[in-house]
Amino acid sequence: MFKGLYKEVQGIVYKCRNEYYLHLWELTDWEQEGMICLHELLSKEKDLVEDIPRLRRYFKTKFRNRVLDIIRKQESQKRRFDREAYEEIGEISHRISTGGLWLDDYYLFHEMLRSYRSQQSKEKQAELDRLLRDERFRGRQRILRELRFVMKEFDIRRV
Repeated sequence: MFKGLYKEVQGIVYKCRNEYYLHLWELTDWEQEGMICLHELLSKEKDLVEDIPRLRRYFKTKFRNRVLDIIRKQESQKRRFDREAYEEIGEISHRISTGGLWLDDYYLFHEMLRSYRSQQSKEKQAELDRLLRDERFRGRQRILRELRFVMKEFDIRRV
């Protein structure tokens, strides 16, 4: 019986799907929301089972209002955290910053670091390794000062 009644209003669900966009919703999500809406409507208005034209009118109003509420919720500023975490990278690629070093700068940085390391004693090499692993140790600031002078082209405050 419920499936038969849903078949009567299923066209309304499809039409709303074509008219409105809900982020990451597929056909099954639309149908599920339509069934939930129909169930709620039939729970409140028992006499709609016999009056199909009135059922269609009530369902159309209730379902469209429900979809519009969901759209408002997705778009409202204070509920931004409710958005789904996944977004297609093509849609947000313009927002991704290109931080870090370019490939040639990256290569030059590591070559300078390798050259500096080869000129140091075994103890200083061990300290440099500890610094690169972000460990805390006595003499860390001394090595950072030396590296700032050697690598003055690069900002190594985060090393």
